[in-house]
Amino acid sequence: MASASAPLCAAVTRAPGVEERRVLAVGCVDGRTRVYACDFTNEGAVTFEACGVLDGHADWVRGVAFAPTRRDDAVFLATASQDRTARVWRVQTVPADGARASKDAAPFARLAAPPEPPSAVLVGRRVKTSLESLLIGHEDWVTSVAWHPDASKMVLMTASMDRSLVLWSPAGAPWTSEEAGSELWMSSTSLGEAAAVCLGYYGASFSPDGDAIMANSHGGALHQWLRDDDGSWRAIPGTSGHTMRVTCLRWDTAGRWLMSGGGDQTVRVHAPWHGDGPKGWRQIARPQVHGHDIVCFATMHDDAGTTTYVSGADEKVLRVFEAPGTFLGTVINSLGNTDPVAAAALTKAKNLSLESLGAELPALGLSNKALRGADAEDLPSDVAGLRAQAAQQEGLIEEYNARGVEAITPQALTHPPLEEVLAQATLWPETRKLYGHGNEIRAVAAHPSGDLIASASNALTAASAAIWVWSRGQNWKPLGTLSGATLTVTALEFTPRNAARDYLLAASRDRHVCLFAPSSRDAPRGEFGDDGWRLLTRFKAHDREIYAASWAPCGALFATAGRDKKVKIWRVVDDACEPACELPKFTAAPTAMAFASDPDAPLAIAIGFDDGGIEVHVASADAASWTLSSRASANDRHGAAVRAVAWRPGSSAVFASAGDDHAVHVYEHE
Repeated sequence: MASASAPLCAAVTRAPGVEERRVLAVGCVDGRTRVYACDFTNEGAVTFEACGVLDGHADWVRGVAFAPTRRDDAVFLATASQDRTARVWRVQTVPADGARASKDAAPFARLAAPPEPPSAVLVGRRVKTSLESLLIGHEDWVTSVAWHPDASKMVLMTASMDRSLVLWSPAGAPWTSEEAGSELWMSSTSLGEAAAVCLGYYGASFSPDGDAIMANSHGGALHQWLRDDDGSWRAIPGTSGHTMRVTCLRWDTAGRWLMSGGGDQTVRVHAPWHGDGPKGWRQIARPQVHGHDIVCFATMHDDAGTTTYVSGADEKVLRVFEAPGTFLGTVINSLGNTDPVAAAALTKAKNLSLESLGAELPALGLSNKALRGADAEDLPSDVAGLRAQAAQQEGLIEEYNARGVEAITPQALTHPPLEEVLAQATLWPETRKLYGHGNEIRAVAAHPSGDLIASASNALTAASAAIWVWSRGQNWKPLGTLSGATLTVTALEFTPRNAARDYLLAASRDRHVCLFAPSSRDAPRGEFGDDGWRLLTRFKAHDREIYAASWAPCGALFATAGRDKKVKIWRVVDDACEPACELPKFTAAPTAMAFASDPDAPLAIAIGFDDGGIEVHVASADAASWTLSSRASANDRHGAAVRAVAWRPGSSAVFASAGDDHAVHVYEHE
């Protein structure tokens, strides 16, 4: 085909009345649908003969579909177009010597249909096409058409960029095909999302039994509906995830949920749902919807696990986010009855958060604005004051609801959330911005005490490669910088909680590793101290750029992975680093790596590669040798480079990975 008539979509079906042959419909950018008769030669080759061109649409044809229903040697073809309409065509076969024009055609067909296209002779019968119905009702592009799979139900579904799905059927018998073709087609049901974040649907389809519908929207989300016994359709949570590469991954420090961020400029929270509603892993919150790609973040430890995280994106600013009470309430509900101790801790944290509503993102801003911002000392101590505060809270909710249909009230969720709730009602308030870096943020790490943060940015000089250290306990004050790297620091990590001494490990593009520690050996754990921290050692670890570095749970060993396709294990002895062992050279470069965090289990390390592979290696008792324990199968590995690996805190059995294939995987290691 010429470029002016380039094909966009196609559908094929058995030729009506000639079951051993096929009819092919091709939707094109010139607004026409071309129909071909397909025949098979004795040698198995396929021949195509043009049946005609279906004119009528004024813009690109985005979808075509043949109906499963057949009668009178005819089948129905639906087409969707960017001209905001859909059309239903009749494709039938008649005897080759029959009349080309039907005197019995319906008045509508004679008036609305374009001139009858030429037809092709197929095994003694002629393929004939005609317009059946013009469907008008959408206010934006119609992007797809799909027929109900049950041949006894003549129902057509159209998806549109106007945020709606419409089910169409003949007006006389909406769920049967007995009168199809002799009645006007009317919309019987409309589905969709009122939320402004939906931005329309690119496509939709029925389940094999026709009792479920799934649609994909402009934002990359999947939306799902189920048909109840009374014929109504009910929205249910669909499969949800990132729409671009996932670059960073962290667990809640208590291991109850998993956070991920990436190129779709969002941070998402995933957790196993044990409460009411569908069970299994679900996305329960979207704390950050940003204007820049998320590059890294660090989760902070506190009594409830993680209620604060610090993120870095393709900008020079670090942003601090704190969990609202609504999110903590959602986590409590997700636990069900599985963990009463965790539920009690989260309930306490929820109460301390003053039942904050959450946050909203201004139309022209990048910062999540808190919907409630009270200080702890504002808590009333008397019953009357508490009642007045509750009334004020209800007023805030009513005010928020009054803003329009695109506003959804943040609240503690009792069921897994729908996409529009995730996008609007699960944001975390941004509480601080941390300024200091001169280039875009590249790495950030949190001390296990929950007080210190270390961060690094993209760098081409030693000065810009300096690591900044911040104190949460001192109102996020910058405590100082640590110099050592000469190019971008690619990995930062503090020693785990069980380590004998504080160290900060920094690996960089200059192929070197730097090890920092408090200047005073008597400095308390998790504090910067008056004397600050200093560089203990800097050494060349790899022949190529270093991609990842990770501490063992004991704090005496760490591993590095580089572009030279090697993973090396190092031992810290008297504030110096010496090689412990080296794993056999891999066939692909290891791009992500993490030690299992259970200090009582044998040492294990999960490694992700630039070809999407995942391996777990287990150490001998003295960590002098390592053995391949497991490898992800072809079905379970990533489809592109792995960018992050993280073990569940305190576990040697569960870890997660994230990659350029837009996916987050959770693995169980035995």
